[in-house]
Order: sequence, then C-alpha cells, then structure tokens
Amino acid sequence: MNSSLAALALALLAVIGGHLLDGGDLGTLLHGTALLIVVGGTASALLLQTPAAVLRRGLAQARCLREDAGPAAEPLIQCVTDYSRMSRADGFLSLEAVAEVEPEPFRRRALEMLVDGVDAEELQRTLMADVEAFESRERQAARIWESAGACAPTMGILGAVMGLIQVMQNLSEPAALGHGIAVAFVSTLYGVALANLFLLPLANRIKARIVDEVRLRRMLIEGFAAVAAGANPRLVERRMRSHLAPDRAA
Repeated sequence: MNSSLAALALALLAVIGGHLLDGGDLGTLLHGTALLIVVGGTASALLLQTPAAVLRRGLAQARCLREDAGPAAEPLIQCVTDYSRMSRADGFLSLEAVAEVEPEPFRRRALEMLVDGVDAEELQRTLMADVEAFESRERQAARIWESAGACAPTMGILGAVMGLIQVMQNLSEPAALGHGIAVAFVSTLYGVALANLFLLPLANRIKARIVDEVRLRRMLIEGFAAVAAGANPRLVERRMRSHLAPDRAA
C-alpha cells in the first residue's frame, strides 16, 4: 500500500475508531440513502459543469493515488547528457533513432527538433509554449476535484434538510422519526468526510504533481536547449541541475 492509500485508510480508521470508542454502533454510519444523495449529487454536479474532455483528464489524474512519486530527475539528466555526447560526436542526426523509440511525447518532440537542426532559441520558445499549454490543461482538469470538494458538503446539507423534512412529516409516528434523523446527520457526515478526507486532499496532491512535472519539463528544456547550442555535456548537466531543489541537486 502506498502512502496515499495508507493515509486514506488512517483517516477512515480514525473516524470510525473514534465513533466505536465512544460507544457508537458501526451500523449507524452505514446509510444507503445518505450515500446516494451525497455521492450521486456530487457526481451529477460535476457532470453538469465539466466538459467531457476535461472530466476524462481529471479522472485520469486520480492515478496519482497509486503512485508515491512522479518521474525522477536523475535518469532524465543522464539521458540528456548522453544525447549531448552523441550529438557532439556524431551530429544531431545520430539522435534520430533515439527519437523514433522515445515513448514520452514531450521528449520525443524535443529530440525531433534537435534532429531537424532547430536552433536553441527556437527550440526553447516552442517547448516553453508546450509546457504552458500543458500546465493550463492539467490545472483546469485538477479543478474538478476542488469543485467536487466544495460540492460534497452542500450535498450533505441537502440530505440533512431532506431528512428533517421527513422528520417533520412524521411527527405523529415516532417509529419513523429515527430514519429521517439518521438521513439528516449521516448525510452531513458523508459530505464533510468525502470533501475533507478524499476530494480536497486529492486535489492538492494533483496540483503538487503538476508543479513537479512542470519543473521537470523546464529542466528538460534547459538541457535540450544547451544540447542544441552544442554545449559541453558537463555544462548541460549543470544547467539542468540548477532547476532542482537544493536537496536533490547534490
């Protein structure tokens, strides 16, 4: 189990464990009607306000829950310095075979520009525009999780109001009051818990991952531009390391 799933499990254990330690019954936390109102209402709100392409991209971002870290910087630095050595020894055309098998689109585009003889300034300008577009798309998609985190508590309040309406309609029937009160309180619990234990933390984790990815791409741009300018491999490495945090640049 990675750190994200372990943290989620710990949060659920804390909430449920606290409830049980206080003498509560686990069954009182399980309520299908409240779950339907909160989850169904939140999902419906997202579908209404989010274009399909953005929604698909946002759902794909949730895979970061299964990943403890993004791409590592060191292998990328090593690759680009190797490209520098190859280009200085055999010319930029020697990178054509590497570009053909490169699976990552951003790095493949940079390699193709090197093979085509694009100068360092044009390569840097083109790839920076690509990074800016990437960051804009990813942040737009990440916002769906923030929107869901804002919507879930509201759906919980909606469930609470519906439960209280049911209570008021059955004041003459004491046996039916418990069901309405349960919907009211459990709906609120579901909405607040879903937002603060899952949706908002996930949104923040995705935004942190985007920052890391943009930083790595800017580092790659610096390296590829240096390669295009014919810089020494050691200089290429130094320029790339300048984009790393101090604790990772050593």
